[in-house]
Amino acid sequence: MKKYISILIILFISVNTIAQQPDRAPLTREAVLEMSIEDLADLDLEELMAAMDLMGVSSLEELIDLLINRNVYSASGRDESTMVSPLSSSVLTRQEIRDYGATTIEEALRLIPGIIVRQKTNGNFDVHLRGLDNLPTHNMMLYSENTNTLLMIDGRPVFNYAHGAIVWESLPIGFEDIERIEVVRGPASALYGSNAVNGVINILTSKTTSQSPLVSGSVQAGSMNTYTGDLSIRRSFNERLSAAVTTNFQMRDRETDKVNFFDLGEMYLQTGEDEYEPFNGGFLPVNQYQNLRQLYQGHYFNLLTDDIDNLFPDPGLGRENLGVNAYINYDISTNSSIDLSGGYQNSYVNSSPVGDLPRALAGRKSSTGYFNLIANLGDLRVQSNYMGGVQDFSTGETGFKIDMGQFNANAEYDFHINSFNIRPGVSYQNLYYDDTPYLETGEDGYLNAKRELNTLGLSLRLDYMLFNRIRLISALRTEKYNNPDKWYTSWQFAGTLPINENQTVRAVYSRANRSSFIVNAHSNYTWDRTGRTPPNFVHFNGNPEADLLTTDMVEFGYRVRPNNRILLDLELFASKTQNFGALMTDYSGIFNVMELVTGQTQTPETHVYITYNNMDLEATQIGASFNLDYIISEKIITRFHGTIQHTKLDNYSNINRNQITQRQLLTAGENLTNLIGGIMAGQIQPTAENLQPVTSDWQPTEFEDGVKHKNTPSFWGMAGIIYRPTDKLTIASDTYFYSSQTYQTINGDVNIDSKIILNSKISYKATDNLSIFINARNLINNDSPEFGYMDNIGALYLGGIQFIF
Repeated sequence: MKKYISILIILFISVNTIAQQPDRAPLTREAVLEMSIEDLADLDLEELMAAMDLMGVSSLEELIDLLINRNVYSASGRDESTMVSPLSSSVLTRQEIRDYGATTIEEALRLIPGIIVRQKTNGNFDVHLRGLDNLPTHNMMLYSENTNTLLMIDGRPVFNYAHGAIVWESLPIGFEDIERIEVVRGPASALYGSNAVNGVINILTSKTTSQSPLVSGSVQAGSMNTYTGDLSIRRSFNERLSAAVTTNFQMRDRETDKVNFFDLGEMYLQTGEDEYEPFNGGFLPVNQYQNLRQLYQGHYFNLLTDDIDNLFPDPGLGRENLGVNAYINYDISTNSSIDLSGGYQNSYVNSSPVGDLPRALAGRKSSTGYFNLIANLGDLRVQSNYMGGVQDFSTGETGFKIDMGQFNANAEYDFHINSFNIRPGVSYQNLYYDDTPYLETGEDGYLNAKRELNTLGLSLRLDYMLFNRIRLISALRTEKYNNPDKWYTSWQFAGTLPINENQTVRAVYSRANRSSFIVNAHSNYTWDRTGRTPPNFVHFNGNPEADLLTTDMVEFGYRVRPNNRILLDLELFASKTQNFGALMTDYSGIFNVMELVTGQTQTPETHVYITYNNMDLEATQIGASFNLDYIISEKIITRFHGTIQHTKLDNYSNINRNQITQRQLLTAGENLTNLIGGIMAGQIQPTAENLQPVTSDWQPTEFEDGVKHKNTPSFWGMAGIIYRPTDKLTIASDTYFYSSQTYQTINGDVNIDSKIILNSKISYKATDNLSIFINARNLINNDSPEFGYMDNIGALYLGGIQFIF
């Protein structure tokens, strides 16, 4: 806590000692385009007239029209208005995030259509785009992580290739870094590479200009020991060179310091010598972990075999992270520039585990740094970046702490031939994860080596305007992976047709694939369960040649702008996903047959072999979304969006990995009984050949079609309003809601009730440089859990200041 209070003090000292900002430079076209409607309201009449003159409009209505139809780059790789964007896309600006009061980037994504955001513990969120979450079902909690959405910062992938998914708390940036967040819904691997299966979230950072304030930022504090803050210092040295330094932090406690334990069956709490009380799962104080027992064949086995202090150094902590970033921008000419950025982050959270644990909470630590270079040289764009550091995905558990490094490089060139645009490209990615530096002699890690994945990609984008009216776009990408050793091709075919200047229809057909992950390809772990209930040993093995998950989608969209204050976007989508995979039981058996037959022991030594394998499971999703932006007046701005979907599963089995293991061990036990009976009857000779391990590879053979996938809510959405009764007062409120769902894991099903989350923020501009605000998240304190087995999520009340000099 002390270090975060120190950061608060440093922030205020920085403001008072550095912020001697000269008069603001004259308005530029770029600065006007970055403004929000609220920024326009802050301009005096002379500045407003200057802004209209710069943009070539003759009225405030036309200026508002330009700002409501913001440009989006991520949808096609070109800077264009959302009105004519060929894909389902949305843009969220930093000012909109500030106005609505989101406290994290993840929470801010609730403002964007199609994104499901559920909070696990204070400040830790589960984020999915359109759904398909927790597939395959009835597995470890790891499989509920989002492995189908590619997150990028300025086009740089920020993705966990160890297990798949996004480690949100390890993002080095805060709100002061962000210019806007662009989201493309639907398969987009053809544009951005693998893992953009359900879409892309691209966070674009702010570029420092002569209009940028020297110092800006905010700090806030509130309930549950929550402290957040961010600060930026920017300087434009001349028309070509600018630089910036930013920092951000979060400190949050959970609502409880207890840990939720699964009901594994026959569980007890030891209350004294030979005294036990039944335990059916639920939240317990951490110090009770050492008293948990599981009864098996008359013996009570310990569930805790690790150091409790290493597992949970601070069980009451929700999230803490600190990030620092630096940017240098140099404009060589009007169409050439070089952008260099770098940064560092350190984070720790208590959230859902990635391992096969008896509990629903685990610590996760990350300490990583990055650099990113972007060179725009006329029609050539080159980008290269690297991220590396140390990540511990399950604190206190052997084998989960690893060194990692990720290198990306890509280049694209634009050819313009009249109304025909051709953009070929090449990309390369190399990444590694290595657990050996953190293994003691004799310890068995999850990888036990430095493991690598690499991908070579070739791409081609074609953009053609037919009859000066119909826009046709195609994108092809083929990628060569080392695991599996195959080429995979993704594509995107899109077309837009303007009905008139205020209405556009569009259609898209696309395919995308996921990449391989280190755990899927290279698991090499033996879990020694000595002292626990059987099985005695569980062997996890990767499969480097497993097929990659693939999605095909068809989408139709309609955009209409009945006037310059309203923008309505409708989309209808259908997708089919196949090649799911998971770490599933391959075979199990009894391996000390000789000792059992000869009477040397009466205790079977059981082994289970688990391998990452593909499944025949297929998921078909159909859905629709709407988004409505309505500027009622210069003082009242509203936003609405909603998504409805249905996902059905074919070739589905509800038999989980544990049940397969139990059936295999039961079958192996029956085979052993028959073997011993045959030997005793003299029908089988007790030779070394006949006394080999007895195993079973039984697998389910009955599958269902048309099963409803219950984990994704059928409906979710948001309604928000920003009201500025005066130039100094801003009142913002939004409501996020989702329907009920069922979280299905290997440890059971959890029903999650529908929930309405009401948020409000009131901000008062005390001076031109300082605003004070109060911020209420989940105002009505609807404290039902939003994610299976995780914390109750209640209200968070904050107060703070925002400053600009």
